Amino acid sequence: MWLSYLITIGLALIISFSMSPVVMKFAKKIGAIDRPNERKVHSKEITRIGGIAIYLGFVVAFLYIYSVYEISISILIGATIIVITGLIDDLYGLKPIQKLIGQCAAAIIVVLSGLHMQYFTLPFISESIVIPSGLSIVISFIWIIGITNAINLIDGLDGLAAGTSIISSISICIIALIMGNTPVALLNLAIIGAASGFLYFNFNPAKMFMGDTGALLLGYLLAVTSVIGFKQVTLVSLVIPIIVLAVPILDTLIAIIRRKINKKGIMEADKNHLHHKLLDAGMSHRQTVLFIYAISAVFGLAAIAFYKFNLFTSSIIFVALLILTELLIEKLSLISKKYKPLINLYSKIRFFYNDENNRKRYKNE
Repeated sequence: MWLSYLITIGLALIISFSMSPVVMKFAKKIGAIDRPNERKVHSKEITRIGGIAIYLGFVVAFLYIYSVYEISISILIGATIIVITGLIDDLYGLKPIQKLIGQCAAAIIVVLSGLHMQYFTLPFISESIVIPSGLSIVISFIWIIGITNAINLIDGLDGLAAGTSIISSISICIIALIMGNTPVALLNLAIIGAASGFLYFNFNPAKMFMGDTGALLLGYLLAVTSVIGFKQVTLVSLVIPIIVLAVPILDTLIAIIRRKINKKGIMEADKNHLHHKLLDAGMSHRQTVLFIYAISAVFGLAAIAFYKFNLFTSSIIFVALLILTELLIEKLSLISKKYKPLINLYSKIRFFYNDENNRKRYKNE
């Protein structure tokens, strides 16, 4: 069993690492270059389409897994469609609707192959509640599209998307191992290996970018493995993939809210994402990436604890995460400078408490 784990991550890592320089040379030859502009933090031209190396590493590992365990080939077909879509966008540019069509095609193939949530059980109730097939397909479809784009949105700094994806995959892999779900654990080891091999060339200062080719692929793979990892779940564990992928999910949701408040298009780019705000706060490029890695790791550990502990403890963890997340959002003004309800509430309580103490002190005097 452990040999299968080592072979999977080893194949993905070696292929991705060895193919990255080849892809880099190919990118230079065909002019697949990412040039600096007002939205980007890099100041020199860097090759993109590095996602091809991630894809090749994953494919080799997937074929090994496929030869040993019964997993759906639809996962690989969908990944190929995603990579083709991302590659065309990196080379020639696609309109958002055109990219969405490719993502939808990949998601449809996966969910129609049967890889979608089937039922869940409520806490303290032994009977399972079957999710209607149509609703299950719709939820899984939206999840895949959403996470695919969420990872793409955080791909703004060297190594950010790759590292965050690795941390999320490690969390899903650990939970899958605890559950005894070997195929899902192996799939995530393939993601970890493929992304790690590329990260060597992508970490700050980056020699190559993954482009939409890689960002969309990693998002798609994380979305799919989290869906099939929790096809038959309790209501509590239904929250686990959301916690694991909290960083890209929150960054995406906050961006949508922010753009709605500012009356901008949802697809309109800005420089107010989490990594932009951390840079504005004075962090260096590398410090920002490592800080977001740390946040991702905290959410990953929380997801594992959430799965292992009882409902009461899990609820405490969930509430604590919500409070800490809200404080981070307000402190960095991720939505707007005026949006600070929790901080304002704390200030009022503190003012009231100090005022009461001053009155008591005045009376005693």
